[in-house]
Amino acid sequence: MLAEADANASLKEVLAAALGTNERLARLTEELRADNERLRAENEQLRAGNARLRERDAQREAQLERMAAELAVLKRMVFGRSSERSRPEPSGRGEDGAGDPGRAGGGSPGRRRGLGARAGRRDYSRLPRVEIVWDFEDGGYCCPECWQPFSSLGDHVIEQIDWQVLVRMIVHRRRRYRRECRCPVPATVMAPGPPKAIGKGLLSNAFIARAWCERYALGRSPHSLITGLAREGRRSPRRR
Repeated sequence: MLAEADANASLKEVLAAALGTNERLARLTEELRADNERLRAENEQLRAGNARLRERDAQREAQLERMAAELAVLKRMVFGRSSERSRPEPSGRGEDGAGDPGRAGGGSPGRRRGLGARAGRRDYSRLPRVEIVWDFEDGGYCCPECWQPFSSLGDHVIEQIDWQVLVRMIVHRRRRYRRECRCPVPATVMAPGPPKAIGKGLLSNAFIARAWCERYALGRSPHSLITGLAREGRRSPRRR
């Protein structure tokens, strides 16, 4: 009887230990499930954030490419194409394949270079021509010894391309007339004035068109425009 009681007591202890183990396993299982759910939620958030970052990177790359293209266009507009790139590379060899130091640039054998080899000039006949006559102070020239006048020998003509920009004030005078009769019409009339893009503005339409072209077509900055106008005759406005 004592042995059977001891066995039952031992069995109860084993069962109690097993039940405690099962409870701990159940708690661990619930904790692992909760951790798994949390990790899944964090993984979804990271995936969503990764997708947003990729989309933003793609937008920035497209914006960077667009800005690079616009910058290239502005550089071509402002600086133009480099003439050094369009020229062929000098070979530095003569007809026999050896270097010829006497021929700069390694040009073709039939091409003349130097003082007597002026390139063909462009045709500027389309430009308006203004002739300026240069003469001595009293007209003609006399011998400084006997004061006998020199005979005319023709003119020595020099052609130059001039570039003048003038900022001027245009004064428009609109004629006004007054009625002399007694007819029921307005007592005074005034001739129509010039067209103006800005009603009471001081700038002419040609001035505004050129300013817009310089600013947005040629890409000049406002500071560069103000400096250019000051150099061409218009004083910059005073700061108050």
